[in-house]
Amino acid sequence: MTPYLKYFCLVLAIGVLTFGSSAAFAGNPPLPEWMLAAANAKLPAYAPDTKAVVLLDEIVLTVNLEGKAVERQRKVVKILRPQGREFADVVVWFSKDKKLNSFHAWSIGADGHQFTVKDDQVEEVGAEEAGILYADDRAKVVRAPGADPGGIVAYECELQLPSYQTEELWEFQGPIPVAKSTFQVELPPSWHSYTAWLHHDQVVPAQAGENAQRWEVENVPAIDLQDEWMAPAAEALSGRMVVHYSPQALPEGDARWAAIGTWYDDLASSKTDGPAEIATKARGLAAGSADFTAKIQNVAAFMQREIRYVGIEIGIGGDQPHAAIDIFRNRYGDCKDKATLLISMLNAVGVRATWVLVDTRRGFVDPAMPSSAGNHAISAIEIPPGYDDPRLQAVVKARSGKRFLIFDPTSTYTPIGLLPEYLQGGYGILVDGKQSQVILLPTLKPDQDVVERKATFDLAEDGTLKGAVTEERFGTASRNLRHIYNALGEKKQHEEIERRLKDDFSSFTLDSEAAKNARDLDQNLILNYALTAKMYAKQAGDMLLVRPRVLGSDAVPFNNKPRIYPIDMEATGVWRDSYDVNLPAGYTVDDLPNPVNIDVGFATYHSEVKADDKALHYKREYVVKELQLQPERYGELRKLEGTIRADEENSAVLKRK
Repeated sequence: MTPYLKYFCLVLAIGVLTFGSSAAFAGNPPLPEWMLAAANAKLPAYAPDTKAVVLLDEIVLTVNLEGKAVERQRKVVKILRPQGREFADVVVWFSKDKKLNSFHAWSIGADGHQFTVKDDQVEEVGAEEAGILYADDRAKVVRAPGADPGGIVAYECELQLPSYQTEELWEFQGPIPVAKSTFQVELPPSWHSYTAWLHHDQVVPAQAGENAQRWEVENVPAIDLQDEWMAPAAEALSGRMVVHYSPQALPEGDARWAAIGTWYDDLASSKTDGPAEIATKARGLAAGSADFTAKIQNVAAFMQREIRYVGIEIGIGGDQPHAAIDIFRNRYGDCKDKATLLISMLNAVGVRATWVLVDTRRGFVDPAMPSSAGNHAISAIEIPPGYDDPRLQAVVKARSGKRFLIFDPTSTYTPIGLLPEYLQGGYGILVDGKQSQVILLPTLKPDQDVVERKATFDLAEDGTLKGAVTEERFGTASRNLRHIYNALGEKKQHEEIERRLKDDFSSFTLDSEAAKNARDLDQNLILNYALTAKMYAKQAGDMLLVRPRVLGSDAVPFNNKPRIYPIDMEATGVWRDSYDVNLPAGYTVDDLPNPVNIDVGFATYHSEVKADDKALHYKREYVVKELQLQPERYGELRKLEGTIRADEENSAVLKRK
């Protein structure tokens, strides 16, 4: 599993400082030689804005004949700039099943003064995560003295890993550069292992003992996403290696993914068992319907509306769901709990379902790296052979030939049949016993995520604009607004509309707002609001300059920085605007912006402004067809966004008759 170690303490090399031997400052316990060696190692030249650097990141994983694994971690970080202090905190995570056997931390100030962190300087904190009522994850936190530019912070810890853990991730790349990172695995003589690499060339290990291997990487660049607009999550881009180990022979190829799915099936399948009350409720929801979609819709709606997202995760409970009956009776559970109860209820009405292990950071799960690491669990519902319903769009076909509808019961406001945009286009593990496999999650067609705005405005001679807007949303584009209009009060609802309007008007009054169908996921969400914007049109002698694109911007920030990372478009979809602006008395149209048409393959944008003697008529459509682009397409994106921005800022000219 992914180490809970929060990656980064810091390093800095503003000047060349040589730190003395551990005999210095004899009144303090000596600093370890490995820390001093790292502190005195020659560093490559870094860019002037580099905040910090990891001098040494060392992990040694030792497994004994009984399968008990101990992991020793060492890390040395140097702070280079004042902004690098954010990386100076040492954070080491442990839990009931992941015991912290020992922990020590040290630091060296920029002036060379050496510090050994005392026990009373170590803080212990609990994990905080939205929706998690209790988790037994704890962390030792140190804010070391001398953590200023030129200073060095180091720690060493030993962790007893959970007995059920048979894989470990080596994550050697992050937001600051790494001078040296090593990973060593020591196994009993007869044990087996395999490794897989992602975002880094495979490194040939050195032999470190009879059945011990040591990997080393040097001068690993930072994942620098500053000013990288529309970038994937850093965790999905970073170089890492996974090692699996076992006393038995390990599988090859796709069978590696099948083994992970089988492991989870064995761990979770018994939790779907439930007494008659679950079956009774499920059959009542299905109401005897023979239609597949009707059955699953009602059960899904129950999961979304009645089972709150609340997590209690202790030990293996971070992976293993609670029993379906407990989730049902308590009316709460975390993501894997909600998927488990859904599976139990669907089984009761003759519909087979299972789990899909995913990650909300698109690209983190990758077919090249078999691993159980991930942060989310959803469900796959088997579709009967020959059944088809256009409402069911989030469908995948497994190698077995079975079709599955992918559904996230944690996403309260995503209709069954669709999939939240943050899961689309990523990968997940379909848990299906020996037929388990890694699957590509669906990317929905643009017409499954649509926003349409229509409005009529009256423009006064003094430039005041007044009118009413109808905004209709279909698909996951309605998810956030549905949450606001269901879970939050009128004040928050009012503030949300005002927040959006501030992007388009320097001065305005929101006169009214109301939402329809906010709770009915099978209906389009309709938002109606009225506004008054003073000085919307700009006076220029006997002319008025009017922006036909009254509200709503599709342009996103971009810059001229060379692009090295993929581009994440966030969601596919269609955005349409249609605005009529009634002219003030005594004015006629003197000039209109030209129509705009651009097609860059992954997206299209069209707009036009027409006029008659009474009004301006503006229409546009923006369609995004792909979720992720390679960096070499950044030029096309800049062209598209530049065109959109120019169109959005164009003005029509009205002239007094």
